[in-house]
Amino acid sequence: MSAKHNSRWMIRLGLVSASTLAVSLFLLSWRNKTHAQGHTPIHMTTDWSNRHMVYSSPSSMTQGWRLQAEPRYLHQWTRRNVLATQAEGPQ
Repeated sequence: MSAKHNSRWMIRLGLVSASTLAVSLFLLSWRNKTHAQGHTPIHMTTDWSNRHMVYSSPSSMTQGWRLQAEPRYLHQWTRRNVLATQAEGPQ
């Protein structure tokens, strides 16, 4: 009877261990997915000139094309538009 009891105990221990591992892996992967859906970081290098140069919207197509060559304008546009879409949330 002791050998039968030991084998049942080992089976139960294995099932509990496997279940605990499966649940913990599921929770870890679920936490990472929900974090990524809520906020996507945008990494940009900034310096003092990025805060002091403020560009208005281009008034013509030619001016728009010229502004696309300015990295500070692109950074400003990205900061303004990405922050607005992240505030709205996923659609």
